[in-house]
Amino acid sequence: MKNLVSLILFVLSVSHLFGQVGVRGVVYSDSGEELPFATIYVQETGSGTSTNQEAYYELQLEEGEYTLQYKFVGYETVVKQILVQDQFIQLDVQLPKQTLLLDEVTTSAKATDPANWMMRKAIAKSSYHRQQVDAYSARVYVKGKGRATDIPFYLSSMLKKEGIDEETLIISESVSEVSYRRPNQFSEKVISVYASKKTDFNANPMRFIAGSFYQDEIASVISPLSSKAFRYYRFKHLGAFMDGKHLINKIKVIPKVPAPNVFEGDIQLVEEDWALFRVDLKAQVELGIEVRIRQVYQNIKDLAWMPITHQFDVDGKLMGVGFEGKYLASMSNYNIELNPALPKQLKIIDEGDDEQGRMTEEIIEEANELVETKKEQVVVKSDDLSDIMKDYRKTQQDSLAKQDVIGVYEYKMDSSAFNQDSNFWAQIRPIPLSTNETRGYAKLDSLNEIQEEKAAKDSVKNKNKSTFQVLDILVGGDYKLDSTGMWRFKIYNPILNVNYNTVEGLNFDYSIGLKKFIPLNRDTTIDRSTVDWSFHNWNSYVVLKPTVRYSVARNKVIGKVLARYQYKTGDVGIRVGRYVSQFNDEPAVLPLLNTSFTTIWEQNFMKLYEKDFLQLYFGKRFSSKFRMSGEIEYEERNRLLNKSDFRVIDWRREFTPNYPVNINPISEFDGQTALTANVKFHYKPFIKYVIRNGIKRPVSQRATNFSLSYFKGFKNLAGSDVDFDRIEFGYKDEFDFGAKGRTYFNTRIGAFLNNNSLGFMDYAHFAGNRAFFTQNDPVESFRLLDYYRYSTDQFYAENFIFHRFRKLLITQIPATRFMGFKEGAFINYLFTPDSKNYSEIGYSLEGILKFFRIEVATQYENFQYKGWGVRVGVSTTLGGSVSINVQDDE
Repeated sequence: MKNLVSLILFVLSVSHLFGQVGVRGVVYSDSGEELPFATIYVQETGSGTSTNQEAYYELQLEEGEYTLQYKFVGYETVVKQILVQDQFIQLDVQLPKQTLLLDEVTTSAKATDPANWMMRKAIAKSSYHRQQVDAYSARVYVKGKGRATDIPFYLSSMLKKEGIDEETLIISESVSEVSYRRPNQFSEKVISVYASKKTDFNANPMRFIAGSFYQDEIASVISPLSSKAFRYYRFKHLGAFMDGKHLINKIKVIPKVPAPNVFEGDIQLVEEDWALFRVDLKAQVELGIEVRIRQVYQNIKDLAWMPITHQFDVDGKLMGVGFEGKYLASMSNYNIELNPALPKQLKIIDEGDDEQGRMTEEIIEEANELVETKKEQVVVKSDDLSDIMKDYRKTQQDSLAKQDVIGVYEYKMDSSAFNQDSNFWAQIRPIPLSTNETRGYAKLDSLNEIQEEKAAKDSVKNKNKSTFQVLDILVGGDYKLDSTGMWRFKIYNPILNVNYNTVEGLNFDYSIGLKKFIPLNRDTTIDRSTVDWSFHNWNSYVVLKPTVRYSVARNKVIGKVLARYQYKTGDVGIRVGRYVSQFNDEPAVLPLLNTSFTTIWEQNFMKLYEKDFLQLYFGKRFSSKFRMSGEIEYEERNRLLNKSDFRVIDWRREFTPNYPVNINPISEFDGQTALTANVKFHYKPFIKYVIRNGIKRPVSQRATNFSLSYFKGFKNLAGSDVDFDRIEFGYKDEFDFGAKGRTYFNTRIGAFLNNNSLGFMDYAHFAGNRAFFTQNDPVESFRLLDYYRYSTDQFYAENFIFHRFRKLLITQIPATRFMGFKEGAFINYLFTPDSKNYSEIGYSLEGILKFFRIEVATQYENFQYKGWGVRVGVSTTLGGSVSINVQDDE
C-alpha cells in the first residue's frame, strides 16, 4: 500500500511537470543575428513578454490556438499562428529588416517638416489618450539587475564586505497585480518577489507603470507629448512603415537645448490614432544619472494602445562609485474598460487637411450627442481639441480633484511574497533568466549567510553603543532610561559647538537633555484619505535642555535653559538665561564661518551683545498650506567689547570693533530693557496632495509662498524702554519659461508704523555678506552688502530675482550641461531711505565638483558702479539655505 501511494504521488508530480506547455525559441534577424529583448505579444490573452539578453523566450500557454506577434526596433513585425497541444513548441523566428515606405524628409529653410504637424496632432490628442481608458488591470513582471562599474580604491574593501564588487550582478524580480482607474488612481499588489534577501527588493513596477508619456512630465523630465513640448523640442520626420494595417511614423525628438531633464531619441506614432507605438528616449536626471526608456505599445483587443514591455537603463556615478542598472517589465492579462463618455475614435485635422471649418461649439455638441447616438468617430481640429478636453476635465472633476488630490496610490505585498521557491518562479517567470543572471543569483545566495552573521554582530555592537561610555563626555551620546524608550537622556556633541570670535575668544557650549515621549492619541475612526495629517509631528515629547557656555577670553560662564513641549500640530517653549546673541539673529553669520574667517583671514564679521532674557514662543500648523508662529521676549541688553586678537595667519589687518556699522549713528543700548513680541503667518496656496495607502500627503506643485509678520515693542510695560510697531509682507515664487530657463522671485516689503524708541537689534536687517564663502540661499541674500550698513527703522523693500538658464555661456557646450553645470544671472535690489537704491547684478555657475557654485557680483548705488566681488557657495535647490543643526531640540 505504501509503495502504491508513493507511485501515485510520483506519477502526479511527473504529470504536472509535463503539463507545462507553450512555446519557446530564439528570435533572430534575417542575417542570423540574435535579437535580445525583442517583444512578443499574444493577441488572445492581451499579454506581452520579451526575449532575454540571449534572445531566448519561453511562454507558458494553455492548450489552444494563438496568434503571436514578434517585434523589434528596426525590423518588421512577424505574425505566427500556433497550435499548443500536449508539449512545448520549439519556434525560432527570423525578423526581416524594416523597409521604410517614406525615407527621412529633407526640408528647405522655408519648408515645414511634417513631424511638426504630426506632433501637433499627437500633443492635441494626448489628453484624449489619458482620458480614453476608464480603468484597466494587468499583471506586471519586473526584473531589475545592476552592478558597480567603478569602485574607488578607498571604498573597495568596505563594499566588498557588503557583497558588492565590479563583478557581482545584483538581481531581483517581482510579479505584481496592478490596476488603474481614471483619472489618477493606481494600485499594486506584489504577488511574489525573488531576490537574494528582502532588503534587496528593488524591482518595484509602480514607479514605471504609473508614469505616462501622455502627461506633461514623466519622472520630472518634460515629455515630448507635453502641452509645452514645442518650447523644449524640435522634431524631425525620419520616415514611415506599415505594421499590419497601421501606418507608423518615426519621429526624432531633438532638444532645443540639450540639457538635463529633457529627452532625446525617437518615438513612433500610429497614423490617424496619433497614439504611441514605440518609445526610445534617453535623458539625464538629477546628480548626472543617465536614463534610457524604451517602450513597446500594442492595440489591446482593438480598444486602446497600451504599453506591453518597458526597458529602463540607468547609468551614473554617486560619491565616486560608478553603477549601471537595467529594468525589464512586461505586461500581461490586460483587462481594459473604455471611458463611455468619449468617442472610441477621434480624428484630428490640422491646417492643410481637407476637412476644416467646423466651429468648436458644433464639435462639443456632436461629442455630447455621441453618448446617445454611439457614433464611432468624431472629427476635431487640433487647435480645438485641447480646449475641449480641458472643458471635459473640468466637468469630470470628482470629489478627490475638489480636494486638490492629484493621485491615489495603493501598495500591498502578499504575506507569502518572499516565500516562493525556484520551482514557482520557473513556472511564473515570463522572461527566462540568462546564464549570467543565474550565476548572479547563485553568488548572492552564497553571500547571504555571511551578511546575516555580520548583521547579528552589528546588532550587538549597536546595543553596546546605547549604554554610557566615558568617551561620550567628549563626543556625546543618546541613552534610553527605561525599557520602552519613552525616557531618554542625551549629551550633545560639544565638539560641534567649539568656535572662536574676537569677543569671547575660544568658546564652547556644553548641553545635556532629558526627554520624555508622550503617546499621540489619534482618532482611528477618521478616514485618513480625507484628512491631511502630514503636517502633524511624528511624535510628542517634553524636553528639558540646559546649556553652559564658557568664554576663554572673558573667563566667564554663562548659560540658558530650554523647556519645550512638542504636540501634534505644533510646539510651545520657554528659554531663560544669560547668553550672547547677534544683532541680526537670523543669524547674520554662522559661528563656524566666522571662526574660520576670523582666525585665518583676520575678518571678524560677527557682532555680539549679551542679554539676560526670558522668552516664550510657539508654533502652530493648521494645514500643509497654513502655519503661524510667535514669541514674546523680555531682555536686559548689555554691550560687549573685543577681548581677543588671536589669528593663525597675520595679514596685518586690524580687527573691527564689536559694534555694527550703519550708515546712521547707532543709539546706545547698553543697559536697555526691552519687552518685544512678534507673530508670523505663512501661506502656500498651491499645495496638492496624493493619497498613498490611505494616507493623504502633500506634494509641492509651485513654490508660491505668502507671509505676513508683525513686530511690537511695548513701552513702559515691565520697565521696557522700547516703543515700536513694524509690519512686513513677503512673497516668493518661481516661473518656468521652457527652453529659456526658470526664474525665481522673492520680495519683502515692510515699514515701521511707529519707531519712537528701539535698540539696534530691533531694526529691520537684511541678509548681507562680506565673506567670499556663503551659505545663504541665492534667492534670499545679497552678495556684497555689509551686514548692517542699511539696517533701518523706516520703510524698506528688498527684491531678489534669479534666473537659471538652460544654456548661456559655458553651457552653450552640451558636454558642460551634462556634467551638471548650470548658469544663472541675478539682480538684487534694496530700498531704504538711506540705501541709495542699492543693487547688485551678477552671474552664477553651479555644479562645480557637483556641489559648489561660483558667483561674480557687481554692486551699484543710485545706479552707479561701486565695486565687484567673487563668492563661493554650495549648490542647493534654490529657495533653501545650507546649515548644520547641531542643537536638534531647538
